[in-house]
Amino acid sequence: MRWFLFCYWYEPDAPSDPVGLVRLWSLARQLVERGDSVTVLPPRYRSSLLQRGFSTAPIPLLPWTVLRPISYAVFSCIVALVRACRSKPDVVYYRWMDSPHPLLFARLVGAQCVCEVNGEPVPDWSETDCTLKRRLKHWLASFALSRCDRVVVLTDGLRDLVVRRYRVATERVAVLPSGTDTGLFAPQDAAACRRRIGLGLDRDYIGFVGSFYRYQGLQCLLDAMAIIRRTRPSVHLLLIGDGEASQELKQQADRLALNSCITWAGRIPYQEVPTWIGAMTLCVAPFRGDRGETSPVKIFDYLACGKPVIASAIPSVSATFVQEAGVVLVPPDDPVALAQTVLALLNDQDRQARMAALGRSFVEQGFSWTYLTNRLREWLVTEQPSIHHAHPRVL
Repeated sequence: MRWFLFCYWYEPDAPSDPVGLVRLWSLARQLVERGDSVTVLPPRYRSSLLQRGFSTAPIPLLPWTVLRPISYAVFSCIVALVRACRSKPDVVYYRWMDSPHPLLFARLVGAQCVCEVNGEPVPDWSETDCTLKRRLKHWLASFALSRCDRVVVLTDGLRDLVVRRYRVATERVAVLPSGTDTGLFAPQDAAACRRRIGLGLDRDYIGFVGSFYRYQGLQCLLDAMAIIRRTRPSVHLLLIGDGEASQELKQQADRLALNSCITWAGRIPYQEVPTWIGAMTLCVAPFRGDRGETSPVKIFDYLACGKPVIASAIPSVSATFVQEAGVVLVPPDDPVALAQTVLALLNDQDRQARMAALGRSFVEQGFSWTYLTNRLREWLVTEQPSIHHAHPRVL
């Protein structure tokens, strides 16, 4: 099969290498390994210029806020049309964005259109969308998703949402959760990892990897850390990432007198993430209770590295992870419960070892990129559900 992958992703504080594209890079590589032809049309970030093994067509963006997504839509369509003249795609696959241009392009060239929805198209927790803007986004989501040939979602909750809210036929929706590269993310010796990145060997390390958005629940984690330190002052916190809440988190840490026991690693190259996870004693994903639907890649990465995980029991996490998968669930937004769970796990090394083994096995069996890509291809080559259009090239 021939694939065109559209993926618009923008982080204003990290325009050179957004982590959000990692899933698309992994999908492209797995498809090529199976003999498919893949062209990815990402924004022109540093990471898009460094990819190997598949064709990339980096799309330049105009720097102004309103024009940035518009420029991606226009330029990516132009580039895709030029490339389609040489080799027409069988599948146009795109991660949900407010613009429906990948769908329009797919209809124009007669390709199957698949949209990946990896979060609520119009999240209830968004702090920036006014009423009119939200209504427009809902209309665009309804217009595009109900007309796509297939919709890939990351959780059961997202499947129910797109069926109920955006009128997508159930038979056109498949749940394909996030996964991880089980070759890159693998168990390592903790002492060796700590020496490699310059950490002491005589401490327990609690770790978090991800963007510092408010919905990640890092405020709760810092409050829990203050409680943990009263009982185990040697515990150290590793925070890998950056983002919009970074400054207020550092101010909170200063108020709680925690700066001496926190390593703010910032954003690090993706290939180095397994070493930092390998240095951790246990990992956390303390999502806020209002996070909404998500399928967190970080938990799969933690588990693949053989680390016990403590995560907030929000619906989409509870539906995927259980104790038998190496994850302990705690109530969201409850620093006392989080602190007590961390302390109990730190005091039980046998339990840590059992969880580490269970977590690695859980990921290998059903959440490797190889397994998930095979499922996607098998689904797409089955009989295509009929979609009623006035003409196959018109909406």
